[in-house]
Amino acid sequence: MRAEKYALLTRALEELRTGQSAAARCSLGALTRRLDVDAVPEDMQYFLFAAALARRVGVGEARQMNLYLRRFELPQISLFNLVAERLPMVGMAGRIANDLLCGLLEGHEDATLIDVGLGTGRQEVALLRRLAERGTTLRRLTVVGVEPDPRSLRQAETSLMALAGEMGMALRFLGIPKVLEALDEEDWALLRDTPGPRLVHAAFAMHHMAAGVDRQEIFHRLRTVEPAAVVLVEPNSDHATDSLSERFHNAWHHFSHHFELVDALGLPERERNGIKLFFGREFEDILGAVDDSQRYERHERVETWGHRLRTAGFRPAPASLLEGGWSFPHPAVHIRAEPGYVGVGYKEETLVTVLCATPEASC
Repeated sequence: MRAEKYALLTRALEELRTGQSAAARCSLGALTRRLDVDAVPEDMQYFLFAAALARRVGVGEARQMNLYLRRFELPQISLFNLVAERLPMVGMAGRIANDLLCGLLEGHEDATLIDVGLGTGRQEVALLRRLAERGTTLRRLTVVGVEPDPRSLRQAETSLMALAGEMGMALRFLGIPKVLEALDEEDWALLRDTPGPRLVHAAFAMHHMAAGVDRQEIFHRLRTVEPAAVVLVEPNSDHATDSLSERFHNAWHHFSHHFELVDALGLPERERNGIKLFFGREFEDILGAVDDSQRYERHERVETWGHRLRTAGFRPAPASLLEGGWSFPHPAVHIRAEPGYVGVGYKEETLVTVLCATPEASC
């Protein structure tokens, strides 16, 4: 049965690739009639991939499938908290990144954190708490939040300022309500004028750079800020390719491991389906966007990010910095330090990586 379902899904993919929309619609219909999402856990993955492809054959089909999925939805804020708390690929990656930042800040009284894709500052609040736990020497911290949503910036500023006050730390917050690639010369000058050491951090943000943006050039611009280190958290899969077929197979391989882990964690059914639906929204972007310029989930493999860092004048951080003794209470989840990054994965597949690099000239 599994082989039959996958065959129908890939047949629809091939029909879409060759312009056979009517045939693809029939194949997707035949697939969904074979699915029982309530009784068979793996069927949610098939349904979500089918729903993403359905966006390419017409609004009606996609709307009908999304109405079916709506009963599995959780409130957005609850969903974000759930993913961060339950999934090691998110929660552990954030903890590892924060531990690396703590190590880089050790011994300094004054520093700057340039945070790309700051959001509401959830991870950065956790960073301040972690610094307090470790008995930080830091007395003054400048946080520059590069975040396109002004409301999120205000929330982050409020949370960080309140916690810093409790800690007795002088915190200065500078918000830039833009995406990274939209920074102008004045913005870059502001970053260069912040007190050192400067650390650049971006968690699940760099892959959102839009179509047509020269990602390598952005890394060259970051190098001109003269950061003491760059810490990036990114999924480890290639969804940036222009080939729909390659994106599909890469996404199927990558997210199959995520879904298998979600099923193995023993979560309540409502939480399990809610998390899968969270990933389903990424499928919609990766596979369902007909206009390539509208895709934003442009994940790339760790080797590609590492190459960009090296080309821009960075080198992998010392191995000693990447040895944190992290673990997760599930036997199939691994956390491994590799040259230049720490990988978090399930079974033998590395799903999320935390890269850390320092300027070539300083080493």
